Amino acid sequence: MTIWMNRVLLLLVFAIYWGGLTFYTGIVVRISHDVLNDPMDGGLITQRVTAWLQILGAAAVVLMLMNALIVAKRSTLHGGLLIGCSSILGCAVLGLFIVHGQLDAVIDVSNATIIDRDGFTIGHQRYNQLTTVQWIASLVYLVITVFAWHRLDTQLT
Repeated sequence: MTIWMNRVLLLLVFAIYWGGLTFYTGIVVRISHDVLNDPMDGGLITQRVTAWLQILGAAAVVLMLMNALIVAKRSTLHGGLLIGCSSILGCAVLGLFIVHGQLDAVIDVSNATIIDRDGFTIGHQRYNQLTTVQWIASLVYLVITVFAWHRLDTQLT
């Protein structure tokens, strides 16, 4: 695969993942709380959607790390920063998978109830914190990538 094909694939997956994450957390969650009478109904939707967001996040991390390694061959500084961002994002995504499982364990989906309210509250706070880390690491990664690509491409000419 050429460098341009790698970049386009990364940008497409990143756009779907990060755009979806941003739109979902910034808009959809708030609207669901406003529209649905029971916050549990919104939580049951969130439970299913966030699983897909994390799968997209895992796919994005793989492509981001591949890009970071390609950049690192020509710029150790930029490549190192991208590897660092990819690692932070990878840890956040892994943490989100773990916390998602913990949250699933305290929700009785068939009865639409939370079995352990304290466990749910703590888990939900962790989930929100990890999502924030995920979002920021992705934004930083994007900025460094665009800068690195520009620098590397102008060095070629």
